[in-house]
Amino acid sequence: MRDKGLIQPTDELVEATSGNAATLRYFAADRLTRRQVDAWRSFAAEVPSAHYLQDPAWATVELQGSRTGVRRPFFLWVERGGVVCLTALGVRRRLPVPGQTFWELNRGPNFVDADVFDEWLAWLVGHRSRGVARLRLQPPLPLAQGGDDVETMLERHGLVRRRILGGWATLTVDLGPGEDDIRRSFRSATQRSIKKSLRLGIEVCHEDTPQGWSALSRLESDVAQRSPVGEVDESEIASISRNWLRQGQGGTILVARHGGEPLAAALLVVYGEKAYLPLTPSSSRHRELPASHLMVFEAARWAKSRGCSSLDLVGYSMMARPGDGLWGINQFKRGFAASDRLTRFTAIHERVFSPTVVTAAAAARRSQAWLHRARGGRDA
Repeated sequence: MRDKGLIQPTDELVEATSGNAATLRYFAADRLTRRQVDAWRSFAAEVPSAHYLQDPAWATVELQGSRTGVRRPFFLWVERGGVVCLTALGVRRRLPVPGQTFWELNRGPNFVDADVFDEWLAWLVGHRSRGVARLRLQPPLPLAQGGDDVETMLERHGLVRRRILGGWATLTVDLGPGEDDIRRSFRSATQRSIKKSLRLGIEVCHEDTPQGWSALSRLESDVAQRSPVGEVDESEIASISRNWLRQGQGGTILVARHGGEPLAAALLVVYGEKAYLPLTPSSSRHRELPASHLMVFEAARWAKSRGCSSLDLVGYSMMARPGDGLWGINQFKRGFAASDRLTRFTAIHERVFSPTVVTAAAAARRSQAWLHRARGGRDA
């Protein structure tokens, strides 16, 4: 079934010549062959900023994971002389307006040559259609490694920086030292919390099982009631386990329990020499039991044992202020990594093709949120 969105998925859409007279061929498809997957991954190995969300396997997670919305994976890439030189993985998300969608290229594209990115971006924006209300794009390039120039290119093509999203920085834990040295690199309060958890008998176990998926989903829903984060359906976690974790090959799920009750959980994803913690929810009950601190330390130990060089805590809000829901999450993460481990990336940029539709969608979302709260957070 062909997609009717930003661009039409065919084997090859267009062939163009860049300013340096090297021919660039632009591709878009709703699936990749085995050879193409291998070419994508070979290219990603050469890109310092490559991210697991941009790997072809994550498209399967997006396709199979959620029951709450349609998130079709879509592959875009550029070849020069038959060699892949840019890749991007996008998903189409529905707006609460009949027939309207927006495209989100999350943690992509990956590229080395900024001129190739500039050429591709002009092609991408030029192949819009009326069926698309907006295009959202987040190149993963650190600001200190050319990200400022990339943001200039984005703005030149009509994309505007979305400051309010604020998720364009992250903190990382260096896993190079020994385990004791890693623990001593944490803030003193974090170290005390880890010792207290051990003294109280909190146990952290690997639970990449239906029971672990359920615990992680329920705890994330608990966090969503008090912080601006999204809920994660248990079926999506099962898809991640099946298509990515693969019994420890690509990561694991950790659950911290006390007396059998799950107090915290984490999704740990491994990609190359990097480990990521995209989900680390904790229960609002038993605040006197600091299970999350021990759980993150156990995640670091597990990742180090698998040969990872760093642990990405995945997200640090540059917009959070004291009292905000994300402020406490920021402070928690800073207990594991000092501010000199903060990396800022290019921000999420958007180009709105239909302001009227986006305005209507925002109003619909506000109405849905009000109705959800009026029902006490229960689904219709």
